[in-house]
Amino acid sequence: MLVINLKLFFVLKLNVMLPVGYEKKNFLRFNTEIDVGKIREEYNSISSDEWLTSYWGNIHCSIGMLLLRGGNKGNSEDFLSDEVFDKPILKKLPYMKSLIDESGPFGPAIYAFIFKTKPKGVTLRHQDTIEKWQDMYRIHIPIYTNSGAFLIAAEHSQHFSAGHAWSFNNQTDHGVVNGDEERAHLIFDVIYSEKMKQQYDQAQLFKGKVIDKHLKLITNKTKEVKSYLGDVEMIGAIKTLRSRGINDQDIANFFNSKEIPTKSHPVSRWDASMVEKLVPH
Repeated sequence: MLVINLKLFFVLKLNVMLPVGYEKKNFLRFNTEIDVGKIREEYNSISSDEWLTSYWGNIHCSIGMLLLRGGNKGNSEDFLSDEVFDKPILKKLPYMKSLIDESGPFGPAIYAFIFKTKPKGVTLRHQDTIEKWQDMYRIHIPIYTNSGAFLIAAEHSQHFSAGHAWSFNNQTDHGVVNGDEERAHLIFDVIYSEKMKQQYDQAQLFKGKVIDKHLKLITNKTKEVKSYLGDVEMIGAIKTLRSRGINDQDIANFFNSKEIPTKSHPVSRWDASMVEKLVPH
């Protein structure tokens, strides 16, 4: 089902600037109460085979991702597509859907996904520079977190506590460090609207703290890993290799030799069944 109506589509195309006084800030905690029990119950119901590897593995070094609303290309363009769809999994997550729909507390989310970070995981320093993202607010709702989980933006660290929704300026340098337990956040992008204005007006501003060890962790390039290349690229590669008479297990071995990450998280090595799943015979 197509989610974005024509009005929202044109808002995306026009890339309307955020109003003066409503710019992105580090760090906003919104007044909306989040039902931690409900959101965790839905999160716990998600099957392990739904999770994918991040398309930005060289930045998100230890993250599994689940797209809830976005494009249908099977690559990073799903997070910036003009054609946006609800994914089938969202029907099984009614509370999360209520948070990102037009009737929700922030108005309609354009893109929505879940990121889960392994214990001691790190997201390296980067900026979200895609033009469409510049005039949308990036909302985080912690599902599971821990005292060692921090988002670092503009050199300042802030723990996003559960039971709240948060936002930050994702055009500034930012990264994530995690503590000893899994960190999982529902994340979505919303445009400026009357609902978002009300949320912004009632939000509490946190400045965060400069923590040197966090800055070192998100700048440590030795943590860089390769990314999953996306369905389109991998399907093309599989078809090309099959046309040369190479069987699926040897194709899997070839991908492993090139250290190409698998599509599924946290599986690290290809096998013949994964090749068959992407391109059935």
